Amino acid sequence: MNNYFQPEPIGNFNVTVNIPGSKSITNRALILSALSGKKVILKNILLSDDTKYMIDALKVLNNKIELDEINKTIVITGNKNPKYDNIELFIGNAGTAMRFLSSYLATGEGTATLYGNKRMNERPIKDLVDSLTQLGVKVEYLNNYGYPPIKIISKGVNSKSVSIDGSKSSQYISSILMAAPNFKSPIDIKLTGKIVSKPYINMTLDMMKDFGIEFSLNENSIKIMPQEYSCSEYLIEGDMSSASYFLAMALISNSTVKLNNFFQNSIQGDSKFLDILIKMGLSIVEFTNTSITVKGIPSYEGIEISMNDTPDVAQTLAVVALFATTPTKVWDVENMRIKETDRISALKNEISKINGEFIEFKDGFSINPKPQDCYTGNYLETYDDHRMAMSLCLIGLKVPNIKILDPQCVSKTFPNFFEEFCKIYKED
Repeated sequence: MNNYFQPEPIGNFNVTVNIPGSKSITNRALILSALSGKKVILKNILLSDDTKYMIDALKVLNNKIELDEINKTIVITGNKNPKYDNIELFIGNAGTAMRFLSSYLATGEGTATLYGNKRMNERPIKDLVDSLTQLGVKVEYLNNYGYPPIKIISKGVNSKSVSIDGSKSSQYISSILMAAPNFKSPIDIKLTGKIVSKPYINMTLDMMKDFGIEFSLNENSIKIMPQEYSCSEYLIEGDMSSASYFLAMALISNSTVKLNNFFQNSIQGDSKFLDILIKMGLSIVEFTNTSITVKGIPSYEGIEISMNDTPDVAQTLAVVALFATTPTKVWDVENMRIKETDRISALKNEISKINGEFIEFKDGFSINPKPQDCYTGNYLETYDDHRMAMSLCLIGLKVPNIKILDPQCVSKTFPNFFEEFCKIYKED
């Protein structure tokens, strides 16, 4: 692939695309399987940078993994309460791997170092480390206080309570939750702060149920007894964050798009993006258990909305907003600033390059759309952020001469994104 991708303006097309398996569910399923200590078959897995980092780390921790790339299946025999000795685990910029592995390591015994690339080492982990410390796990910062790389020294967990601040990332909470059944004592997990991305916590709890775990859920706490994970086979849904780009494509271009591997009863919070676009004018043509067909309209109005539950699709909405007839305002997404890049500032930079009007504020943004011919083509940076690349690509459906730099960063979650995107130029 060249060092940039140039989409060409097009509209009123009819296309069928295939959505990959969910990154969030794949990495959770891998950790849950490891925690089970049993043989589990995982189907429809996502094979991307983030999931490969997780798989490689679990292999180092003596989990037996048999991968069938053609059929997108993994057979994993988990290593419960692992023992390890001065190991190092490199996880690139995979936030789920960094956070979930930390608590998995806490259930075992030994010393391990977790480290990532430059951006990973700029993403905060203090709230999770504080919780692990409460649990009796020794954690050392090896570079900057509050950030990876970290060294974990564990002898297992005996504590009976822990508090977790979920105001920056729900992944801290999910990390502790999944490890909790393998602690040595019953644990009361208390949630503090304004919790972001709550649907991801619900996803974690739903998957734990599927893996045989029982728990007691109150408004601000979750109680979990020591117990055995038990699941022999698990089917991974299509990725709703990845689906967002093709749902948006239909609305922006007034086209008909069928998405295969789109689960009707999804446990993913980003499935709510469909509802957002329906409010803006997208219509459902057909909806089956594992696919959806949607249709756009010639023009649509903007929206004002909190995206606290769905920050990963806020970038997609930003691009949709550029071509609306009225302004769009998004708030409650301050944690976008600690993702693969500061996504709010990055959106402002790139949308400004095409003569768009993007107003940035601490926890969100607003966009005042302009007539389509007011926008100008340009080279757009992706900041080594897969979601920047995939969302900005949609601008090229309407604006000529858009060039997406370093498009290969989509390999983090959707390696064949551009192959699926380019089907719009080939199908009737």
